[in-house]
Amino acid sequence: MSLQRSGPPVDPVKSAAILEWVKDFFQQFQLVWHLLLDRRVPIFTKIIPFLTVAYLVFPLALIPDAVLGLGQMDDLAVLLLGLRSFIALCPPQLVAKYQATLGAALETWQEDEKVIIDVEPIEVIDEEGEE
Repeated sequence: MSLQRSGPPVDPVKSAAILEWVKDFFQQFQLVWHLLLDRRVPIFTKIIPFLTVAYLVFPLALIPDAVLGLGQMDDLAVLLLGLRSFIALCPPQLVAKYQATLGAALETWQEDEKVIIDVEPIEVIDEEGEE
């Protein structure tokens, strides 16, 4: 049995950078969620994530989604800008507290991720000699 791949080989450095970016994005999203639920964050600051989501849902956009690629990129840029702006306007001590909590949880998750199980496929042949 041979495995055939189509397309160019995947650069491990690029794929690691993409995975790191995705992890960072989800960690930022979790941070925003915790800050939204915290009563010590001012109500006017909490409006920013809701305005960001409203922009994404609103049918009018800076670049229409019909322009493939660019329409989705401006939505992603607005989402990231909204998340980062919200975090920047939150009280720094709360941001540091939640970042430390989420960082510890991420390190625990990464330690669990290091377990590698190597499995070799085996062929099962029944009594009649058929596979």
